[in-house]
Amino acid sequence: MPMFSIALAPLLALQAAGQTPVAIKNDTPETWTVEYPRIITPFIHDYRRCLNVVNRMVSGEANLEEQHRSDIPRCAETSATAQSEANRILANRGELEDYSPDDVAEVFAHIGRIHIARGADLDAQFVNRMASAERAETEYNETKPKGLIMDLLDASVVKSAIDQSQKKTEDASK
Repeated sequence: MPMFSIALAPLLALQAAGQTPVAIKNDTPETWTVEYPRIITPFIHDYRRCLNVVNRMVSGEANLEEQHRSDIPRCAETSATAQSEANRILANRGELEDYSPDDVAEVFAHIGRIHIARGADLDAQFVNRMASAERAETEYNETKPKGLIMDLLDASVVKSAIDQSQKKTEDASK
């Protein structure tokens, strides 16, 4: 549910300004890669779940990076437990020589950096959408017609309205 509100906020802002979202291809996408032994995947998932399963507050300000950053200390205990268990599993399988506890710690730190970067990206998208909506509203206010606006109706619509009013008049007189 919290991800729904995060994704919906920019769209609601656009809708309020009378603008529809337009997909823009990112010319310089940022790609994050995390490599780790497959056997420690459950511990990685535990940490990521701790980071991601939280209510995000969309307040109309770009503060999602700050919220994501605050998840790191909140999930420190989960991270420590997951790292400890990952190191235990690797040591029991004899794979610790290939993947040291420092390597495991770096994987978890990297996941935290990715999490914070996601918050920063959401903030950047929010700021961009709000600026775009503000520009669209300003452009609309500068170009909207001033004074009386008349609807130009098709002749058949006008004839139909006249016929209906005549029928009501005839029915009322009977």
